[in-house]
Amino acid sequence: MTRSYQAEVYSFGSEPLTRRMTMDYAARCISGGEAAAVLLDTVPAEGIDRWWIESAFPDLTRHRNFPSAATSGVAIGGIQRLEKENLIAGLIDYFCYAGKVNDKLKHTQFVELCVDELNAEPVFVGAWGELPLASRREFVANPNGSYSVGPHCDAIHFGRDANWPIKADINEGGDQLSMVLTVGPSSDAAGIVLWDLRPESRAELDELLAEFASSREIRRLAGRRSVAVRARAGQMTILNTRLLHAVEQCVTPRRTIGAFLIWHGGGWHMFH
Repeated sequence: MTRSYQAEVYSFGSEPLTRRMTMDYAARCISGGEAAAVLLDTVPAEGIDRWWIESAFPDLTRHRNFPSAATSGVAIGGIQRLEKENLIAGLIDYFCYAGKVNDKLKHTQFVELCVDELNAEPVFVGAWGELPLASRREFVANPNGSYSVGPHCDAIHFGRDANWPIKADINEGGDQLSMVLTVGPSSDAAGIVLWDLRPESRAELDELLAEFASSREIRRLAGRRSVAVRARAGQMTILNTRLLHAVEQCVTPRRTIGAFLIWHGGGWHMFH
């Protein structure tokens, strides 16, 4: 049964709007370009820690691209950066991991919430290639930068190798989204910053990432419109993950549970 939640709607160039909406409506607003992000009062803060400790989630490991972040299991972002023989080995690992853990992840409170509210299904590549459903994420202070995770964007088809098996047409309705449930906020209320900049290709994204890695800034962001979304425990941030975005510097660990979301075959599909 779908529910209506108190929401804050974030768009570039205007103050956040407060209203009530379903999770599905929030996702459609973002996918359709009406908002950059929506913050939903989803789960009571009391007891939210139980969502974090569910045994279906593997242990946290350091993210291979963002050293101040850790994630449970294998994430798509690192696999997308692999090439040639490394890509083959990475995809085998990625799909095998999903086949091992998804039956358990389907019974976590986070995935059950996404299924109840969005009728979300897994993403399949071919007949048997199922993508992982969700993960836990922990962000800590980055001693070498101003963000815990620097500016980047996410797109399911942004493989660096030409043989990346997932193409743009898998997402049939607007941009890719991310759903992020805050379990434990940082003590400084660090959140997510989004800029009104949407890289159109992997090559364009790589140029922006290289510029930030070398100079700790991106010239195209100077004067660019932006919004900052700072969630409390129990709030769900739904954002357009095709937009360039970053995790603000976290003074203390920031814990979230999340998944990506695309529209395919007439319905929502989730993955990580």
